[in-house]
Amino acid sequence: MKTERPPARMRLPEGFSHLRADLGQILKDHRMGVKGVVGPISQDALALSVGITRVALSRIENGHTWPQGSTLDRIMEQLELDWPQVAIAGDSGRPALLFDGSLQGTRMYQLCQRLRVERKSLGWSLAELSRRSGVSASQLSRIERAQGGRSGVFTWHPGDLNVRPGHRRVVFGNPVLADLAAGRFDYGPDRES
Repeated sequence: MKTERPPARMRLPEGFSHLRADLGQILKDHRMGVKGVVGPISQDALALSVGITRVALSRIENGHTWPQGSTLDRIMEQLELDWPQVAIAGDSGRPALLFDGSLQGTRMYQLCQRLRVERKSLGWSLAELSRRSGVSASQLSRIERAQGGRSGVFTWHPGDLNVRPGHRRVVFGNPVLADLAAGRFDYGPDRES
């Protein structure tokens, strides 16, 4: 007999209140190729690619446990899932970590959203962007969801060093992320960054 689990306690992107109660079944259906765009993949192969045990993945799929946030990020990346497929829209009552209502928080949030849009427009996975930028795929996922905290990939715009800290523009210090977010990524598909 299954007991009712309380909603997972993790930060979700803005606009989502909690994970779907049938998250495990959704992940299993996508892993098995029943739904989604990814062909069937074994539990062993998926668990290995996301860095957990097969038993842990089985417990998640069977609804016995919630995945940690970083684990869910990696599973979603491997199965090419997006938040509307795994979470319920609504107000969680908690602000995203980077979006605190301040001018800088708003700018960081917009920068993160631009990165995601540009990455997707190139047809790149988080793994591909990770390979090119040297930033881990799980960190990139958190950044794109504006949950990367005050990550080391952010820096001040060089032209704003004499501006009051609260009014400085935030940019990516990583050149690949900076170029991509600015829409000026011109590296060819086979060229290393």
